[in-house]
Order: sequence, then structure tokens, then C-alpha cells
Amino acid sequence: MYQDRRHLIIGTAGHVDHGKTALVGTLTGIETDRLKEERERGLSIELGFAYFDLPDNSRAGIVDVPGHEKFIRHMLSGAYGMDIVLFVVDAKEGVQEQTLEHLAILDLLGISNGIIVMTKSDLATREELEEATEMTQEMLVGTSLEGIPSVSVSSITGEGINALKQMIVEQVDLATKAQEHDGIPRLYVDRVFTVQGFGVVVTGTLIGGSINRDQRMVILPQGDVVRVRGIQVHNEHADVAQAGQRTALNLSGTTANNIQRGDVLCPIEYSQVTDNIDVSLQVLSSFPRMLEHWGRFRAYLGTREIFCRLILLVDEAILPGDRVQVQLRLEQPILTFRGDRIILRDFSAQHTVGGGEVINPFAPKHKRFTQETITTLAQWEEADDTQVVNAVLENSPSLCVAESFLYYYMPYSRAEVGNILETLASEEKIVRWDTSGRTPLVSDAARTAELTERLLTVLSEFHEKEPLLAGQNASQLSRELGLDEIGFEKLTNELIKTKQIVKDGNLLRLASHEIQFSEEESTAKETLEKLFLDAGINTPGLNELKTLLPEYTPQIIESTFFALLNLGQFIKAADNFFIHKEVFEEIKELLTNYLRENGTITVGEFRELAQTSRKYAVPFLEYCDTQNVTIRDGNIRRLSSR
Repeated sequence: MYQDRRHLIIGTAGHVDHGKTALVGTLTGIETDRLKEERERGLSIELGFAYFDLPDNSRAGIVDVPGHEKFIRHMLSGAYGMDIVLFVVDAKEGVQEQTLEHLAILDLLGISNGIIVMTKSDLATREELEEATEMTQEMLVGTSLEGIPSVSVSSITGEGINALKQMIVEQVDLATKAQEHDGIPRLYVDRVFTVQGFGVVVTGTLIGGSINRDQRMVILPQGDVVRVRGIQVHNEHADVAQAGQRTALNLSGTTANNIQRGDVLCPIEYSQVTDNIDVSLQVLSSFPRMLEHWGRFRAYLGTREIFCRLILLVDEAILPGDRVQVQLRLEQPILTFRGDRIILRDFSAQHTVGGGEVINPFAPKHKRFTQETITTLAQWEEADDTQVVNAVLENSPSLCVAESFLYYYMPYSRAEVGNILETLASEEKIVRWDTSGRTPLVSDAARTAELTERLLTVLSEFHEKEPLLAGQNASQLSRELGLDEIGFEKLTNELIKTKQIVKDGNLLRLASHEIQFSEEESTAKETLEKLFLDAGINTPGLNELKTLLPEYTPQIIESTFFALLNLGQFIKAADNFFIHKEVFEEIKELLTNYLRENGTITVGEFRELAQTSRKYAVPFLEYCDTQNVTIRDGNIRRLSSR
């Protein structure tokens, strides 16, 4: 029953002392000011959390954020993950300074579902209430919260509270974030503490997907792997935490000292962090100065605050009110996905600069002010999912990219990403490689086709240049193409499978390639073969051949000799010991017949059998060992049973 309920996170926003905490207390019956100094000072310093059940049986978690300007960082932590915001304004005082800053942050975060809550209605006259409500609604024009409904309440008399609850119910369907609720699970930590007898507990709002009890996860950016020992949702034990829930996780495998606010828990397979991101930034018109290159700022993502440098790529300076693509060089790595919202504040934390969306979470360093950079950034900002996949695959340093890496650009469910890739594959825009249960890999189809054609061309040119060689060294070919090991393996395996190329040891050749001898080389070939057939097992070395056959140049002898080796006519039994394949087969037959009759043979007995010296007998027998013809046992050899 509990897990079947709809879950949503309601946040508060508004100026200090406008009644946010009292409102939460009236809605839930829970006091969210838990620190002694909060209760003594009468204002919220930390985030407060509570929950309550709505008339439609939905369970709402509620985040009470501090309104004082000194605690904007905590307000940002609470705003992340909100489904609905209660935009609180004192009916008597009306809009104040932090009201405006909170609105700016909500707008930058793209929060569009909310309710204007005019508090302390029992202290205001009708005229004051109407004026404050009208002013607030006008203030929202042009923001993401424009047109949201309003209600007046009193936390003292209870007036309007039931109407507010019903209004929240009406906003629930509008607040559904299907993409986040069925994507990559991330829990940005806002509190960490130790419970005696249980150990480390972290709390946060779960964004995307679900977390199961006993699931192994990783804490970023430090990379500690932990196990979820237990889950609580709104003070109730659960086996699964779902997106949109305020969640407490009991973790094993770490200590409270290793975790801090702003860290994030996520599945191990989606734990790649970054320190260089491209962002589409909207600067607030209220920011009092222009932004300059390499300025140092504070960036906020989830519950994390991190220092960064601003890299201007399009203009020399950015003015208040501008919208532009920039790069943020982060001083510590973070986990982020395309589409994540980031807020930027100045280094002194006095002003909110602006905010925007991550458009490339793993951005390369760009050349500033070039048309190529400007075009690339604009394309990244405007790209749909299909174009994003193409851009990732086209610009990847590796031909093959793990499909899991694409989730950083499309943080959706496996089914949704799978459908996107299946469509692209059917349209022949991507190649999905068969990895036999290992990490699924994908490549851009046009890039794959281009590299395939280039590989075939390079091999063809090699055969033309070296007609006597059986093929090109695979490592050399890979370097020439600029491919890493995995990409080269996938490309060549596909060409072998389709019988376009042949692999022989570490050599690759076109399937159509045959060693071509010139007239002089053909004569040398016949001479060399006759010489080796006549020599039997007692063959000359390569350098001796150059003396024995003065009628040929050393180059002709060497190239023809190795061509015969590549063709399999000659066998390399040991360093500088080569034997004709027909001779080898004859002597091998002598050897095997002898062993069938006598059971064993020594080196001396083999010397007599093959009419040779120890110089040739030993390497011949050792080669037979490697070919599983014989097995050595001390000073004797037997027939191999394999």
C-alpha cells in the first residue's frame, strides 16, 4: 500500500520570518527547526524536513529552506529536487529582498509548479492582502512560476490550510517528472550522521530511478563503494526508495567522516565524474557587474557547493541579462548529467550570478572565440537526443563507446535509452557491437564506415608496396589508423567475419591478396625450394644463402625467402633454423613411426634416425614438442596423446 502511493517533494521559498517554518508545522505537525540556535533565534539555519498525507492519499515530503541571505547555500540544497514550491509571502509585509533572490533561483532551476502562499492572513487587512497578492503575482510574470495559483493562510487560526492541501493535490499531476522519476538514481546528501547500533546514515531527496536495500552503490566524488543496509522513507522502513522521496539510507563500508553534504550516492556503473563542463548560462539582470574570463565563482549542483573558473568562449565579457554558452572549470570533480541545472554565485557568496543547464558534462577544452567553437556550443545546446548521441560518438577519441556512457547525456530509463539506440541502429546511424555479455558498445555508423574503407585502402596500398609479404602487422596497422585496441578489434573482427580480410597470426591481409613474384623472384623461389629440399634437415641459415647463391642480390634472396616462409613453404623451427615443409612432414613421419614401435627416443637416437647432427636434432625435436607431436620427459621423448 505504502509503496503504491504517489510521492512528491514540496519545497518552501521566501524571505526570512515570512512564516515558512510555521506553515510547515501547521501542515505536518512536525517542528523542522531542530537546532538549538534555530529555536533560540527564531529563524531557520539548516534545511528542515517533514511529511504529511494529502487528501488523495499522496504522501508529500516537505523541505523547509532558510530565508536569510546568509543561508542561501542551504536554500539551494533544498530547492534541488522540488516537485512543487510553496512560494511564501507575508501578507502584511509583501515582497522582500530574499523573496526576489529565491524567485530568481527557482526560475534558474526551472521549477514551474507551485502555489503562492500568503501567510499571516490573520494579521493583514483585506486591502493589504489583496495588494501583496497582486504584487507577488506581477513579480512572477516572465518567470517559470508565472500564473501559479495563490491561497491565503494563517498558521495561527488554521484558515486556508485545507484549501492549500487541496490545491497541492491539484498540482500533483502537473508536478510529475517522468524522465527524472524513471532514470538514473542519485541521492545528493544534505545530512550525514551516525546512529548508535546502526552506523552511518545519510539523507537526501532521491532523484531518478530507485534504490534497493542491500544494493551496492558508490559515494562521489571520493569513490567509496558502500552497501545500503537499510532504508527509511518518512520515518518508515522500506525495502525500496523511489524517486521523489525524502530518503534516509543506512550505509555500511564507510564512516561519517568520509561523507559530507554535497556528496552523491549513485549506482557503480554511472559513477564517472568530471571537472570540465559546458553550460548554457543565463545571467540575472540584477547581477551588479559584467562577468570576465577566468573569474572565480561558486557553483551549486544538487546539494554541492564547488568553486570554479568561468571560461568565456563566445564573448570577451558577459553582461547582466545575457544568455550565453560558457565552460566551467571545476576545482573538484562532480557527478553531473546533461540537462542538470546549475546555479552560479559570486566568490564572496553575496550575489546570485545566474544559472543554467549542463549541455556537455564531459566537455573538451575549446579554442576561444573561434567560429568552430561557437557553432559546436550552439549545436550542443539545441541538440535533441538523436543529435546528442551522434555528437558523442562522432567526437569520442575512441571509435567504440560504452552504451552506459550515453546515460550521462540521456539520464533516462534503460527502456527509453534502449528504444532511442534501437531506432538509430535501424536507421543505420549507429553500430551496436556484439559483445557477448560484456559491456555493450556503440559507434557512429558513418565514422565506422569511413574507418573500414580506410583500413581496406591501407591494406591494399601495403600489398602493392610489399607484394611478397603475406600481410601487414596488426599493431602497425592499428597505429596508422589511430585506433585503440577495442575499436581496432571490433573493426577487424567484422571484416574477418564478412570475409573481406584474413588474419594469420599477427598479420592482416586482404582476402583477395596473393603473394606476387617478379620474374627474377620466381627463379630465386625455385632455386631456394630445390636447395632446401635437397638439404633435408641440414639446412643453411639465411646469411649462408647469400654466399651460396651469389647470382642473386641479397635483397632478392631475403624477400623471396620470407615470402616462402609466409606462404608456409618454409617452416621456422628455431632462430636461424628453417626447414622445407615437405622435409618436415617426411622426418615427422619417421619420428612418429619410430615412437610407435619403440615408445621413446633420445636425441642421439634421433640424430641417427634423421642422419643429422645435434645442431639440427635438438631444435627439430623442441619444435615437435611445441607442435604437440612429442612430449619431453627428461632426456627422452614420447608421442603426444593430443
